[in-house]
Amino acid sequence: MYWYSVPGAGFLAEGKQDVVAWIGDLSVALPATATVLYLSMCYFGPKIMAKREAFEPKGFMLVYNAYQTVFNIITVAIFLAELNRLGVKAWGGRLSWSDPNSFYICLAIWLHYNNKYLELLDTVFMVLRKKNNQLSFLHIYHHCLLIWAWWMVCFVIKNNDCVDAYFGACMNAGIHVIMYSYYLMAALKIKCPWKQYITMAQMLQFAIVFAHSCYVIYDGHCPAILPWSQMFVMTNMLVLFGQFYVQTYTKKKVKAK
Repeated sequence: MYWYSVPGAGFLAEGKQDVVAWIGDLSVALPATATVLYLSMCYFGPKIMAKREAFEPKGFMLVYNAYQTVFNIITVAIFLAELNRLGVKAWGGRLSWSDPNSFYICLAIWLHYNNKYLELLDTVFMVLRKKNNQLSFLHIYHHCLLIWAWWMVCFVIKNNDCVDAYFGACMNAGIHVIMYSYYLMAALKIKCPWKQYITMAQMLQFAIVFAHSCYVIYDGHCPAILPWSQMFVMTNMLVLFGQFYVQTYTKKKVKAK
């Protein structure tokens, strides 16, 4: 009996097929529909709000940022606890859907993917608050790209005995703990002088995950589409966040002098 076999957890079945059936077919319709609706909201939202007063959903934002902080803390905790329990190394771990022991890691990856849809509320808040200057290409592209990236991860690992994507998910969740903690404190009017360092931490994350992709390609135990796609995403993010960092912080410091 596995440690997760507790009353009320009957859906935690033993075996690959039961886990796959529980997660579902992962139809492309969901990310496609979400992308169309999201881009429509980004385009039409500011136009609709143009003649309206800005709306400040402060209470909802507090709850949302608190939720994201706690959710990502739990996600990181699941990954670390399970990797320790299974004795799996951070890079190149041999976990598979075939092994019921890896269920919680697979579940955490799937939940991480689904949370990307909820993260679109970041943009909804910007539109409602008429923060149109924040609706940058980086912001919109970042949200769309990650929905598709994590959908593909779940789709691939669902059909292949490879769950090495836990590394990228754990890194991303860890950064989001810092990021949403900052948003939460900002919403509470608590001064947080480390905004610049969040961007630096994000870029460090992208570089580390890029290196992880190189290792996975070298190791060869995962379908090639996963590490190569991860390299594509990380390269995109490094370039765009690097440009943002230079424009937001470096150039401002030069002008200040």
